[in-house]
Amino acid sequence: MKKYWWKIACMALLFYVLLAGTFIPLGPGISLVHPEKVAAGDTLTFYIKGYNSHFDHGTCPPSVWFANAGKSICAQSVQIRNRTELEATIAIPADVKSRNFNLFVNSCYDGTMVLNNAIMLAGDMNNNATPTTGCEVTVATNSAGFHNFPNREILYESIRNLFYHVPMWWTMMLLFTISLIYSVGYLAGFNLGRDRIAGEAARVGIVFGVLGLLTGMVWAKFTWGAWWVSDVRLNGSAATLLAYTAYIVLRNSMNEEQKRARIAAVYNIFAYMLMLVLIIIIPRLTDSLHPGSGGNPGFSSYDLDHNLRLVFYPAAIGWMLLGVWILQIRNRKAKLFPK
Repeated sequence: MKKYWWKIACMALLFYVLLAGTFIPLGPGISLVHPEKVAAGDTLTFYIKGYNSHFDHGTCPPSVWFANAGKSICAQSVQIRNRTELEATIAIPADVKSRNFNLFVNSCYDGTMVLNNAIMLAGDMNNNATPTTGCEVTVATNSAGFHNFPNREILYESIRNLFYHVPMWWTMMLLFTISLIYSVGYLAGFNLGRDRIAGEAARVGIVFGVLGLLTGMVWAKFTWGAWWVSDVRLNGSAATLLAYTAYIVLRNSMNEEQKRARIAAVYNIFAYMLMLVLIIIIPRLTDSLHPGSGGNPGFSSYDLDHNLRLVFYPAAIGWMLLGVWILQIRNRKAKLFPK
């Protein structure tokens, strides 16, 4: 049993990720406000739709305000319709100086929720209007104490894909690294067993890379509105998979074992360097929609909070263990049934 501990850990981690990643709810947030366009001097009743919110909970009524450019515009009255719906009457000052306003809803139970760029000012701004003073607001933290994932604009429920998409790429890179190590090991001693492991590691790595692309395409469709966009990291990932596919084609094009192993090992070294350039180096020097590229951090406190880490890191370890497990099985098969 001791020799199988890592396989048991792999199954336990992936089972935990499947349950926790599916059933832990998103935190409270704001999904909709209507109307979205206002004019300076208007007094309007706004319909506000929450997500996993609890407006009818707590010991105090929710407070609502718009804010931008250091100025807050508080609601004159707030009516609770149900757990997830509010109506707030707000007078837009005639002297507003911003085109876009963020919406804030403060609840005793949920804390303060924000919807960025919730409304837009239509028409011209009245620069000659008599200035009005802003209202005082209080920003609170969540007081309910329940465990949830962060409710991020654009991402919403698709944030759960973090437990699958990113670990697929990490597993791919781990397997390509194993392939590189065994290719260098072959060149050091010309042991065909090492070349066999290098080839199988590359094959399994390609599978995880394809899964990374597919899960990324699904995520892109929900967040960016298209299955594929011309993004430096996406294009680099596709080019990397093509380079390693060429590695497999190269291996299959030669029958003489030592010749195939030598040429494949040298090509593998260049393919690995190309992967580092296309996936890690260039995206960090270029602006990109993808987190972790240019000035867009991938693992900041905004993108990956404490609750997400409790599931994400076990997911990454579990998928990498699964990749090594599949490699081990394929290596045994290749040893029993050599081509």
